[in-house]
Amino acid sequence: MDAGRDAALLMNPMNAPVLLSPGPEPALPLDTAVVGVGYFGSLHALCYSRLPGSRLQALVDPDPITQSLAEHLGVPWFTCAAELPPTIRTASVATPVATHFELTSFLLQQGLDVLLEKPIAETTAQATELRMVAEANQCILQIGHIERFNPAFASGRALLPLARTIRSVRATRHPPRPSALDVVIDLMIHDLDLILHSLDSSVVELRASGRSSGLTAIDEAEVELTFSNGCRTYLDVHWGRDTEQEERRMVAELENDETWVIDFRRRITYRKASSRSPGPLAANGHTLPFPTQRIQEDTLSLQLAAFLDACRNRSLPQVTPTEGNAALELAHHIRQQILRPCP
Repeated sequence: MDAGRDAALLMNPMNAPVLLSPGPEPALPLDTAVVGVGYFGSLHALCYSRLPGSRLQALVDPDPITQSLAEHLGVPWFTCAAELPPTIRTASVATPVATHFELTSFLLQQGLDVLLEKPIAETTAQATELRMVAEANQCILQIGHIERFNPAFASGRALLPLARTIRSVRATRHPPRPSALDVVIDLMIHDLDLILHSLDSSVVELRASGRSSGLTAIDEAEVELTFSNGCRTYLDVHWGRDTEQEERRMVAELENDETWVIDFRRRITYRKASSRSPGPLAANGHTLPFPTQRIQEDTLSLQLAAFLDACRNRSLPQVTPTEGNAALELAHHIRQQILRPCP
């Protein structure tokens, strides 16, 4: 039997020949690059080097320490994006937000598809311009809101449109990165994106408060949002606070008094015990198990695999520039309310 043929001929127990249909064609590998190889950019590089359908071909960063990772992965190291070879058509940009607009504009104008880490840009005007540049050059531009690909959110997203109240907590023991602007842009924007994406409803009321502990302009923030569908959301975010462990979760309280927890840190979704509804909840025709099973794939690999699929199929990315801009715009409104001088 020729293993390289498109179909395999096997014998069944009655010695009758059975012709098996060929499996799906393996995905054609895409030549990938990572621009900005700090901590998170190095994780992008490691994922690209291991993902099926990806062929990591370059690392770009002016810091000479990048050379050691490039040598470890067996790929060339370049100090600027203009040096990238023309064979590369797909890149992650994991640089500080101040560089997002200029760098991503350049790559899009060269015809590259780009996975751009969040936030999409410094301003909503820049975000709109990036979307227009991507469309003009017929390029894929996906924004790196990684929690969209967290298995907990994938299993629990159907719950959020049914919620009358959503409470989210996002806390870390670690201080912010040196390039971080504040806790709203760096952390809360994750939950803003998830809620906007899930509710598909406009904000009609916003109340925000926050404070600085000397790390950034805003180190703790509490926000209340009311949406046009009647849902109220309460967001609490902080970093550098003394806590026993990090917290990343949403609690959705539904109209039927069900309460569900989307736990991003543990990557599970589960229902809090209720004596009135012991069975599984049917959400939009889908029955959610109790609790949902944890999926072992790491979230970054799931995000990058989805990006490569969009590039390969020329399809809409799962996190569009318009959605990245919406989360950024809401984050700016929150920041402005927190930072405006008291009368």
